[in-house]
Amino acid sequence: METKLKFRPIHFNWVAIHPQPIGVIHFIGGAFFGTFPTIFYRYIIRQLFQQGYTIAALPFRFTFRHWSVALTLVRDQEELRKAIAVEAKRLGYEYKIYEEEPISQNPNHFWLAHSVGCKYIALLELLTELEDREIQEFLGDCVGSEQSQQIENSLRGVNLKDISLKNQPLILLAPVIAGIESAIPVPALAELIKKLGLDVQPNVKETRCLINKSSLFKLTAAIAFSKDKIASNPEIDKEGEPKGTVQWLQKHVPSIKFSELLNRQHLAPLGFRSGDSQLADEIIKLLKIETQQLESI
Repeated sequence: METKLKFRPIHFNWVAIHPQPIGVIHFIGGAFFGTFPTIFYRYIIRQLFQQGYTIAALPFRFTFRHWSVALTLVRDQEELRKAIAVEAKRLGYEYKIYEEEPISQNPNHFWLAHSVGCKYIALLELLTELEDREIQEFLGDCVGSEQSQQIENSLRGVNLKDISLKNQPLILLAPVIAGIESAIPVPALAELIKKLGLDVQPNVKETRCLINKSSLFKLTAAIAFSKDKIASNPEIDKEGEPKGTVQWLQKHVPSIKFSELLNRQHLAPLGFRSGDSQLADEIIKLLKIETQQLESI
């Protein structure tokens, strides 16, 4: 009998708790559509849920301070797991998986994102770097002293192991590392504000700099779409770098395992009652591959 998909509001997430979970997937959608993930991404979420995953979908937030979203996500993880465990117990479901340490080598916790949501996951991965490196040393050269000081202040009193994404595979769908255009959905207005010297934190150049410095992203897979004009752009900018996030990541982060689905545009993951079954199958396949890779380490 097919398990019914039902979302519950738990600790600022919409959570579909599986009665016998094989893993937990934390999901972040793209701008606007990700604000209502249970509607616009329902088909993909349902396919993953039917495979046995509990899904925690965080509504996308429009903001200029992308660090604040990343920091909120990591700081809330422990409380979210506890809250899901309590609800699972109340429902009579299996709950042990929520009591395990996500950074243990049991491959139970995964991160899935689409479009600009991938930037937030990338920032989470970058924060994991701070377990082994000084904050100012790692961040300062890329984002400047003001941003790095703000992050250091936000992390004061936090055990970095509690915010780590170690041993938690990432799957990126049509990844976009964007600037202010992700916070302001009107392109002309975004360009005007950019010309005034305002942008998100961290901006595209800063984020790319940090990714280049990182030694992580080894448990990361990505799916690109052949007709995507938002995440993919082979043109070269004035600094000699690809304009498209997909092309830039392929060039600078060869550890990310890329696959491409043909005849699809940027919004391929969207769907409510029906959706892209081949894409769902590809995500499920990548989850299994990343699980096997982690188990073999």
